[in-house]
Amino acid sequence: MKSWREKLHDSKGLPKIDEVRGKMTARWGTGKFVIPAPLEVDEIMKTVPRGKVTTITEVRARLAQKHGVGFG
Repeated sequence: MKSWREKLHDSKGLPKIDEVRGKMTARWGTGKFVIPAPLEVDEIMKTVPRGKVTTITEVRARLAQKHGVGFG
């Protein structure tokens, strides 16, 4: 069994940028999206000041901007 640190550092070929296609277009429209590496999400979470919160929408927007795609 892997520890959480091992899982965090196992990027499994991520980040991955792909096109929206098939059934996904009904919800997301068209364009490109990113599936981030775990360390990228961890990096964003570490920037949230202690005692403050962020939303998944904000995290996804930052990832999309970083990778130059429509959404994350």
